[in-house]
Order: sequence, then C-alpha cells, then structure tokens
Amino acid sequence: MAIKPGDTVLVLGGCGFLGRALISELHQRGYVLRVVTRRPDRHRDLLVFPRLTVLAGNVHDDQALAQFARGCHAIVNLIGVFAERSPQEFRQVHEDLPMRIGRVAGGRAILHVSAIGASLNAASACLRSKAAGEARLREVAPQAIIVRPHVLYGPRDRFVCRFARWLRWSPFGFPVPFPDADLYPAHVADMAAGLGRALALVRAAGQTYELCGPEAVPLRHAVEAISQATGLRVSARPLSLLTSRRLAQFGARFPTWFFAADPWWALRDAGPCGREALGFAALETEPRPFGTALRDLLPRVSPAR
Repeated sequence: MAIKPGDTVLVLGGCGFLGRALISELHQRGYVLRVVTRRPDRHRDLLVFPRLTVLAGNVHDDQALAQFARGCHAIVNLIGVFAERSPQEFRQVHEDLPMRIGRVAGGRAILHVSAIGASLNAASACLRSKAAGEARLREVAPQAIIVRPHVLYGPRDRFVCRFARWLRWSPFGFPVPFPDADLYPAHVADMAAGLGRALALVRAAGQTYELCGPEAVPLRHAVEAISQATGLRVSARPLSLLTSRRLAQFGARFPTWFFAADPWWALRDAGPCGREALGFAALETEPRPFGTALRDLLPRVSPAR
C-alpha cells in the first residue's frame, strides 16, 4: 500500500541521524508525521516542522506502540544499535521490535530499515540479529518494505565526522583495521530520498532494497580522502588481516572502544549490494559520489586549523 500527501506516518527512530533527514524528506512530500522518543525535551528543534508531533513514550511497550500507531497510514522503523550496551539488546531492538511492529501494523504500510550484509551467517552479531529481524517481520507482515543501506555519511554522522575527529589525534598515522574492505557510502539525504520514494510506490510493497553508494571505496582510501578534505593530511596505516582480527577479538571485551569487535566485523562483512538486488535506480534516485560530497561536508564539520 502506497501512501499519499496528507497521510499520517509514524516514524520510530526519527530523532537519529537518518531519522532527521527522513523527517525533512517526508515533510516535503506532504505527510503528517509522528515521532516517538523517551525525551521530547531534547528534540524541540523538530518542532520547526508544522505537521510533525513529537510523542513521549517507549516503543518497546506493546500498548504504547499500538497507541502511537492508531490513525496512522504507515509505520517507518529506523531504530537500530551498533553495539550492545546491555545483554540481549540486539535481540530486543533488531529482532523483537520489527515483529511487534508487524503485528501492530495490520493493513498499514511498513518501511523497515535493516543493514547491508544482514545474514544469519555473518561474523557480526549485529548483522545476524538484523537478518533474524527481517525474517520475523516477513512472517507477520509479508508486504513490508525492507531497506538495507550501506554506510551512511552526512552532517554530524558517525562515519566521516567521527573519522575526522579521530584523525586529529593521530598526527603520525592512523591505524586502519580491514583496510581493503570495500564500502559503498551513500549520503544521508540521498538515502532519505530513496526511502521517501519507496513509501510512495505501490510496487515497493513486499520488496527488499539494497541501497549502496555509486562507487566502491576501500576503507583505507575513505580515511585518506577524509584526511585530505580536512586538511590534516594524516596518512592511513593499514593493519594486516591477522592484526585486525586480533584487535577485533580483543575489542569484543570493550563494546564501546574504538576497536570494538562487532562494528569492525560489520564493516568487513558489509560487501557490495547484490547484482540482482533492487537499488537506488529502482527508486528513481541517483546517489552522489562520495568524494564530491566530502568537499561540501567537512569544511563545516572538522576544518583544518
């Protein structure tokens, strides 16, 4: 079921990086928006959108979730975590929540954002839980739209801007685990445009889209490009596969550390979008090249001084 201007869309995870870009996109398309957060007082800036309501609540409560969805025409789920801060967090967020959304949705449209590389056989526990969540959602809502994005970047992101900050503290070279892992970075605004398009298409129901940027960028080259764009000119120091694995294994004990295991396994296993997979072209969206976008992004985020 496609939605049309004036319809109400419930956005879960709308206060995050992708969520804010998507809210802007959906508002431009004429939808009425609801965003749920535990702390509305922290997100008052969203109130600049006149057709948006910020609701307080816990999406992991079934009664509350049903109340949030009442009167909505579509539910968008962007909620995800990169590293577990408590036992079973991946299961609660990536597996249980999509299934519960599917049960609550009824005949409403569902757009669920997963991750590229999601597989039950992935080395990353995050990607395994993402794959399990997709399967559980499909069981209860086969017409859900599933989107698997690759690495996202943009203003105040967790990729380009974070590396730019780390590079400032590495004047003698920056160690890069899994340096030859190919990334396909997509700008967050292009991703939001693709998601908005998916909601508006009748043919998108029941489909899975893999949204990759237009070019393969090995991780070491991405770090070097970020370094050059900031003016820091810090060299990337590739680590061997053996060293990368040992660091990731050691980092498994410290989930919030820079070398924490799971995020690095996820980067390594992300891989390219499938050749037969539906991508940006199927959503009539053209993603911008990574290098071109960097020139506009980084001077505002981490300028060299």
